[in-house]
Amino acid sequence: MLFVWTELPVHCFDLQSAAFSINADTRDIESVTETKKINELLDDLESGWNSHDVNKVIKHYSDDFVNGDGLSLEAVQNLTIELWDAYPDIKSNSQERSVRAYGEFATVESVDLYEATSLMIRPEVGTKGTLKAVSMGKLFLKKFGPTWKIVSDRTSFEKVSIGYGLGSELIDQSKIKLSAPEQVVSGHQYTAQIDFNLSEDIKPVAAISKELLVYPQLSSEDKFRLVNEEKLERLFPANRINKNELVTATIGLTGGALKPKLLGLVFLTKRVNVIPVSDEINEVTIIKSPAKSALSKTAEDNCSLEEQSQKNNDKQEDSKDAKDIDKSNSEQ
Repeated sequence: MLFVWTELPVHCFDLQSAAFSINADTRDIESVTETKKINELLDDLESGWNSHDVNKVIKHYSDDFVNGDGLSLEAVQNLTIELWDAYPDIKSNSQERSVRAYGEFATVESVDLYEATSLMIRPEVGTKGTLKAVSMGKLFLKKFGPTWKIVSDRTSFEKVSIGYGLGSELIDQSKIKLSAPEQVVSGHQYTAQIDFNLSEDIKPVAAISKELLVYPQLSSEDKFRLVNEEKLERLFPANRINKNELVTATIGLTGGALKPKLLGLVFLTKRVNVIPVSDEINEVTIIKSPAKSALSKTAEDNCSLEEQSQKNNDKQEDSKDAKDIDKSNSEQ
C-alpha cells in the first residue's frame, strides 16, 4: 500500500486542524506508553520460553487464542512442551522486533532465531543433533482492561535444519539446501527441491515428504532413493482443505567404497502457507455436479484424461487428509 503525504499550505491551518494535532499528539503519547508495555510483555515471554516455564509463557495468551494454523492454546502448549523435552537447551532470540499499538489492538512483527542440541543420540551415527531455525511472523494482541494478551499469530516464513554427524557440518557450509514456495494457492501444484553440493565420495539417500500443520501431527510415508545428481525434486498438490503444510527433506549421508556406512543425517523443513480459495458453490450445485459429469460429456469438459486423473488423485488425497484428521481427533 502506497501512502502519499502532502504538506498543507499555511492558509489552510485552522482551529480544527490544531485540535486534530493535539488529539494526534495525545494518541501518540498513549501509543508510546502501550508499546512500552507490550515490549515488556514480549521480553517476559521470551524469558519464560527460554527458561522453559510454561506458566510464565501461557499467562500472556488469551483463553480463546487460536494461531494462524488453527491450533488452540492447548495444542500450542503441548507442542511447546514436546519441543522443550526433545531439545532441553533450546533458546529463542527475537530479532528486528516492531510493535504497532492502536487503541485496544496491537500487532508485533519479528524475526526469531532458535538454536538447540537434541536430548537423544541417534544410534545410527552416534551423535546428538544440532537444531537451527528461523521464523518470521506476527503476533496479534488485544487489551483486556490494563493487560495485553496475545489472541492470535501468523507465521509467514519458517525453516528448520537438524544435522547429525557430518550433516551438521554440511548444513553450516550450505552444501545441502531445501527449497519450496512460501505460499501456494489451495489445490495448485508446487515443487519442493533438495540441492546438493557434495564431494564425490559422499552419496546421499534422500526423501521429500509433506504433512499438514495440524495437531496431533499426521506423519507421511518417506520414499527414499539414492541421489546421483545434484538435486532431487518432488511435485506436490496443495491440499484443498485450507491447511498450511510442512515440507520435510530427510537425508542420509553415506560414504566408504568397500563398506559404505552412514556418516550423517540431515532433516530440513520448510513451511508452505496455503492460500484458501472460495468456490462460491451452493448446495444445489454440489448435488447436481457429480450427476452431470457422470451421465454426459459436454462441451465444458475440456480437460484431458491426464488432467482429470490428476484432479481425482488430488481429491482422494484431500479426502484422506480430512479423514486422517477426523480419525486422529476422535482418538484424542
